Amino acid sequence: MTREKISVLIPVHRESDLLEPLIESLLRDPYGEKEIFVIIDEPTQRSLDAAKRFSDKNVHFIFNGVRKGKANVLNEVAKRSRGDILLFLDSDVSIDGDGESFLESIVREMRNAEILEVKKGVIRDSFVAKIVSYDYLSFNLTSLFFSRSIGKCLGINGAAFAIKRDVFEELGGFRRVICEDLDMAVRSFTNGARFRFAENLIVYTRAPSSLREWFNQRKRWGIGAAFWFKENFKILKEAVYKYPKVIIPSLLLIFPALPVMLTNLFMPDDLSFKMLYLSLILMSSKANILLPPTALTSTTFSLLKNFLIVLGSLATYLLTFYLIARKLRLHFNPLEFIAFYFITAPLWLLIVIASLIRVYIKPDGIKIDWKV
Repeated sequence: MTREKISVLIPVHRESDLLEPLIESLLRDPYGEKEIFVIIDEPTQRSLDAAKRFSDKNVHFIFNGVRKGKANVLNEVAKRSRGDILLFLDSDVSIDGDGESFLESIVREMRNAEILEVKKGVIRDSFVAKIVSYDYLSFNLTSLFFSRSIGKCLGINGAAFAIKRDVFEELGGFRRVICEDLDMAVRSFTNGARFRFAENLIVYTRAPSSLREWFNQRKRWGIGAAFWFKENFKILKEAVYKYPKVIIPSLLLIFPALPVMLTNLFMPDDLSFKMLYLSLILMSSKANILLPPTALTSTTFSLLKNFLIVLGSLATYLLTFYLIARKLRLHFNPLEFIAFYFITAPLWLLIVIASLIRVYIKPDGIKIDWKV
């Protein structure tokens, strides 16, 4: 039986401190039918030194003096490659080297799929990275949910995914958009490409180490997702109508702050609380001892309602994410999750909402620090 050839494509902007360990892992991988391409825009001396180190290791380095953009360089090199399977890896990921061949596992998983997403972990080297890791937990479960439920995907995390060459070419490669991975996924969805989530494989990705860095990254993600949403609104609306039991829970996982926001916006004050307050007023007119609890109820009713909503939502998500982490064999810490729930999750939801408003109201005025 002829073994399928796999082409690994790694785009780099300037440099990455994880690039050399990543190349070493791929070279050590015993799968023989492979080729490795590293495409570097605006290379630094460190990147040039890395290329010299691997010059005799059958790694193809391509240098661009200017920033050509991820989609552009990947499309160009995909045409030069010869693999039956294209594996795209970001330069800031590391491969779990334990166990069997990573590339062999990719090829095996692709026998039942045309597009494959690899499970993502986060390199937990800072407090912010530890908090951000819970975002990746939700992304992983959402992909697993789509894989098992409908066998197609509306979104992928492009840090590590594979696609059959013929499908990549049929889709026309990457488009020049901010979120080229989301765009590729939704086009594969409409094209009926078979999707699979590789839960038994994992790569670890570098996450922002500060809130400022996280915020700048999420501003770009938010704008990209908003343009993606606007362009594909009809497709997404039809998908929600057809697969509500998959897409609605997925949205609640990706945006844990959504239930509390929607509850506060649309749920009227509970009638039972109003009746309790009215009863206390009536009874306090006959029993002065009831005046303090009546006054307390009048000032704390709204606060108590919101507290109970937040507490219930937090408990539900805490248990859900703990079970997700156990299933996917990823790290979980309750205190880290609480920080995620109260800090980055609400901020991420607000960034997405603000981005949608900007894209719909004044798209021409949007500037991003990103080459597409």
